[in-house]
Amino acid sequence: MPEPVPSAMPRLARTSVLAISFAAMVLLAGLLRQTGEAIGGLLDLTMTDASARALLAQYSPWQRDVHAHATLIYDGLYPLAYGAFFAGLAIRLGGGSARWVAFVMLAGMLTDYAENIVQLLALSGRGDLLGTKTVLTPLKFALTGAAILSTLMIAARAGLRALRL
Repeated sequence: MPEPVPSAMPRLARTSVLAISFAAMVLLAGLLRQTGEAIGGLLDLTMTDASARALLAQYSPWQRDVHAHATLIYDGLYPLAYGAFFAGLAIRLGGGSARWVAFVMLAGMLTDYAENIVQLLALSGRGDLLGTKTVLTPLKFALTGAAILSTLMIAARAGLRALRL
């Protein structure tokens, strides 16, 4: 049986992966937004422990349950979708020198998952680590925002290069 020929393009940068991750990112973002509207807001968007505790205190048991399920399902998949899309696009358009964007995005994704764990503990009443949101949530937004902004700059530069041809 012949050995498969390795692709010159990393998997994350393949067209099929970019298309699937983009579609998943848009779908999951819509589901998270819809869930937030249905329950009066998501803990994911609160930047401090005080604002997270205030929102959590307003939730009924049903709202806590809906939020927990959305965190497990939608926000469990969302970092994979946005991470794959933006890291893959940066590598696709920026080449090997853009791999650092993938590492920044991975750090943002890990921070997002840590925030999800903190929120699930609070929603289930099993632990109060909401004080960490004061660091986790801004760090999540800073890391993912830096990776997204870098990807957009790489895309703009690639677009300008293509127009000059």
